[in-house]
Amino acid sequence: TLAIIGVNVLTAMARLSVMTFLPIYIQDDLAYSTLGLGFYWGLLHVMGAVSQPAMGYLSDKFGRKAVLLPSLLVFGLLYLSLAVAAPGVQLVLVIGALGLFFYALVNVAHAAVMDVASSKVQASTLGIVGIFSQFLTLPGPLIAGFLVTNYGTPSSFIFAGVVTLAAALLIAVVPIPRSLGTTPKILG
Repeated sequence: TLAIIGVNVLTAMARLSVMTFLPIYIQDDLAYSTLGLGFYWGLLHVMGAVSQPAMGYLSDKFGRKAVLLPSLLVFGLLYLSLAVAAPGVQLVLVIGALGLFFYALVNVAHAAVMDVASSKVQASTLGIVGIFSQFLTLPGPLIAGFLVTNYGTPSSFIFAGVVTLAAALLIAVVPIPRSLGTTPKILG
């Protein structure tokens, strides 16, 4: 469970940093209007809505680690790409691809927590993971803010990429067992 907490913390640090500085980047650095900002933010959410059922299905079928590891690697590389993507088509493609992982990976990581927790304390375990994740995530935007102040807004995306790749490394070296409990039947 500690490894999953670590992955949650690292990915949340990256996500919170991007959520803080992507709007600033789009409006201040790229000089897009609020409509442009709304387009990119909406794109991130729409792609996330599309991918969540697919990622859930894949993680149920092949296991959490089989989905988390490659997804975190791609996610980290996409954050790094965000720092160098040209405005226009490249930025649309990178943000659209980021959206595929932005929310879905949270669900898969939470499912991994539920898999390793006893069926009698799954919600409690998830709550404890949430508390640790929230407090340990707080330095993320502060570090990103320091980097942005000294090196420009794209440095926050590089920070997010490096932190996400660190989460992938953590997943790579830690075994994640399958669910300890039985899978409930839904609708029959």
